[in-house]
Amino acid sequence: MAAASLSYYAGGDWTDFDYDKAPRKPKIKVTMATPYMCKFTLTDTDVSVANALRRIILAEVPSIAIEIVNMEENDTVLFDEFIAHRMGLLPLSSHGVGDIPPDEDDGFVEYKDCKCFDGCSRCTREFRLDVFNPDDKVMTITHFDIDQDHPDSQKFERDDWDTYRKVRCAPFRDPTVDEETDRRDNGIIIAKMKKDQNLKMICHARKGIPKYHAKWMPVATALYQYEPLIELKREQIDSLTLDEKIEFIESCPRKVFDFDMEDKVQIARIKDCIFCDECVTKARVLGKKEMCTVNMDTNVFHFECEAVTADGPRDMVQVVRASMRVLDYKLSLFLKDAYGDPIKDWLPREPASRAAGNANEASLAFSPLPSPG
Repeated sequence: MAAASLSYYAGGDWTDFDYDKAPRKPKIKVTMATPYMCKFTLTDTDVSVANALRRIILAEVPSIAIEIVNMEENDTVLFDEFIAHRMGLLPLSSHGVGDIPPDEDDGFVEYKDCKCFDGCSRCTREFRLDVFNPDDKVMTITHFDIDQDHPDSQKFERDDWDTYRKVRCAPFRDPTVDEETDRRDNGIIIAKMKKDQNLKMICHARKGIPKYHAKWMPVATALYQYEPLIELKREQIDSLTLDEKIEFIESCPRKVFDFDMEDKVQIARIKDCIFCDECVTKARVLGKKEMCTVNMDTNVFHFECEAVTADGPRDMVQVVRASMRVLDYKLSLFLKDAYGDPIKDWLPREPASRAAGNANEASLAFSPLPSPG
């Protein structure tokens, strides 16, 4: 019963924040920020806030994906529904889609909330695909074959948007390689056709969130882990023979421990720890139960978020910033429903000043990335 009282479900060390004496003031330190990867450390809070942020990154950051496919001709061996499903999973750059309702003035709105009848430039983006294979060899159709600027699709264009915000199929063309190599290495395969086969369709892309369907998910992964607290009893570990030290080091599958210049066991890669307790078990086998202890700092969370592609649907800096804006707006909605407070303020889409603050530390703002091209 004593062990059960310290379990996750019973509280104990997992919920030891002193709520009644000090308010939580979460802080974020950015350690890596690129269009493809974002790493940051969340401190001075508990697992509820960390998990809320992670779940919003995975399920509530909006993007754009193909939702309607009007198949006009399909001579391939794949069913219409199968190709439509593949088209829906194509990543589309969604850098100007907007995160919360106040962004809808210059961003996208969801089709269900738009006042148009059959799509417009505020809620829909149209793509067309019309490919015919005249050669006596197999043709591979990729996302590079999609016509993104068809003359009949002009009513869905946003003239006020620059190239960076424009909705396009990702990944983009790589100008450093020839077209054939780019299609082979970076093209997302839609279907394959033999001679005299044709594939023609009209696709409508619309705004949504991953809660509706996984095709709107703007990230490949978003996870966090606690800060490891590893303690070695120096007297006990130094008393081991060299073979026993080697056994202890090799017991860790992530190679957290290593020798120093004097053949002493040291903690070499603490952030690689996955809390498997293999080192603790090995210490017990060696007859030194308290030689090594591994615990978690439940107030420090190391996040690692990875984008689907470097070009879209959204870069990771945008996604992390958007998740904080969504969380803040949800809290504002709670205050409005509970106390009647109107929503007058919300977090901005971009930092107030690019030069303000340290580039490596941020609470709710990041430096914007340069536009591609």
